[in-house]
Amino acid sequence: MLTQLFKIMWHRKGRNALLLIEIFFSFLVLFLTGTFLAEGLINYYTPAGFDYTDVYNLEFRNHNDKPEVRNAKLQQIRQVLQSFPEISNYSLTNSNTPYSFNQIVESVQRDGKEEHANQYLAEPAYLESLDIELSEGRWFQKSDGPNTNPVVINETLKNKFFPDEEAVGQKIKLGIREKNYEVIGVVKHFRQDGEFSAPETAFFEMYYPGDTTSSPSNIIIEIKAGVESGWQQPLLDKLNEVAGDWSIDLTPTTDMRADKRRTKMIPLIALSVVCGFLIFNVALGMFGVLYQNINRRYSEIGIRRALGATASSIRTQMVAEVMVLATLGIAVGLLLALQFPILGVMNVGTSVYLISISASLLLIYLLVALCAWFPSRQAAQIEPAIALHYE
Repeated sequence: MLTQLFKIMWHRKGRNALLLIEIFFSFLVLFLTGTFLAEGLINYYTPAGFDYTDVYNLEFRNHNDKPEVRNAKLQQIRQVLQSFPEISNYSLTNSNTPYSFNQIVESVQRDGKEEHANQYLAEPAYLESLDIELSEGRWFQKSDGPNTNPVVINETLKNKFFPDEEAVGQKIKLGIREKNYEVIGVVKHFRQDGEFSAPETAFFEMYYPGDTTSSPSNIIIEIKAGVESGWQQPLLDKLNEVAGDWSIDLTPTTDMRADKRRTKMIPLIALSVVCGFLIFNVALGMFGVLYQNINRRYSEIGIRRALGATASSIRTQMVAEVMVLATLGIAVGLLLALQFPILGVMNVGTSVYLISISASLLLIYLLVALCAWFPSRQAAQIEPAIALHYE
């Protein structure tokens, strides 16, 4: 029976061409939307690698002061931060702080292999300020001098260069610099955008107080748990006194996370609305096609009922025909969707594509079954005498 249904629906493909095209595009839109959603859900439940609670981002713009002037003001800023009992840890860093919209990327090379990774400037207190977890080796220490060239990488970068060996003690090169850097530690995870981003390669360089080659523009501040609000303005007042013409901004990381979340959610919501609108149109088209088929096949259904066909068999045939029609529409879309993991089009894991394809198939077939149920039920209730009356 199934083979016969496929033959019948294949011969009717011209009559149902518009519906086939709608099902095809519906599957593709569901697949693309599902890929974004599946990746987002997987990322959301994957550890971000840091704790953003009780953390503030202090941003300062130094107006291109000379290195000695900048370092002197940075030392005064350190003294102000140390004088506040509410602050437990702080670390100078670059502008690419967690949940910021800034990114610093640099190439990493080893044995002729090159990867581009996010570069972060950090001090020894950076680890505790963000509660970063080490999986190998150690973090920076004050005893590490500029001549030792230490670097810490994340597990994503480690798996690129050292998948089957320990990374600690290995040498890598950064950017166009001539000197080699020694890997002293590996952090488990570190995703700058937190749960809203996919795992990315990353490495950390140490900032040395008084360094004239690096120019930090931010400070990660961790406050003690349970500290009441009201300490921020006195801190800003003192910082503005010592900073002079520098611009100072203090932002809770929770607020930065909320801004990042809105930015990430807008395209997903827009895509979901388009997807829902398209599916709604497919559902309307499905109802129209089924009602048209019933009206056109009144006599056929009446003859079948007169020959002893049950209402259940009529209903089953109607639903099966629409399911076969949906299969024909999905087939081309499925072949196209399977090219995504092969070609790596969206740069996500194969499992994400497979989850999206499975969910899209399930939703399309569920939609088709729901749309077919009421018209097929109506067809099954046709009385033979009434149907044959129209002959």
